[in-house]
Amino acid sequence: MLHCIRNYEISLPIRIHLLETEMTKRTLWVVLLVVLSGFLSGPVSAADGPLGDARTLFAERHYDQAIALVKEEIKKSGESADLLVVMADSHLALEKKRKARKLYRRALELDPGHTDGNLNFAMLLVADRDRERAITLIQRVLTEHPDHARAHFCLGMAYNAKADINDAFAQYKILKKLDEPLAAELYDAIFLK
Repeated sequence: MLHCIRNYEISLPIRIHLLETEMTKRTLWVVLLVVLSGFLSGPVSAADGPLGDARTLFAERHYDQAIALVKEEIKKSGESADLLVVMADSHLALEKKRKARKLYRRALELDPGHTDGNLNFAMLLVADRDRERAITLIQRVLTEHPDHARAHFCLGMAYNAKADINDAFAQYKILKKLDEPLAAELYDAIFLK
């Protein structure tokens, strides 16, 4: 059973839940949810319609309302990876991991290259200790976007959760060139456990 032991905001409103596992009685730092509230596939504007509205509701932590809006939009317009990822993120924020996992999979069936879908699903897999699959998803993003700061952060966190400090630190060094505040958060996660 996982319990949230610390919540805090880091750069670019990324929310991280750091978890402790009772099974091993040692602290296992993993990211359950890494979501860029303002950067879910770009900035939100009124022109984004229901998707933008759902993203805004998510960013404001109105997860149930975001889910309801996405469901309504899916009924009207059909499924899209963007809509499914917002709904998955909302379910994950409500700690409904099984539902979130199912929605991320469906989103990635529709769009295997969906950046947020891959990264957020990867962090869920890290939390569920399926780190090798998580690393594969993150590397998929980095193949397409080699300078994607959040992807390097997620990869560093996945390596850290595997206790692969050398690879985690290598991601820190890359990230330091891309986004220093985010690199500092990764460094703290690696060395200040």
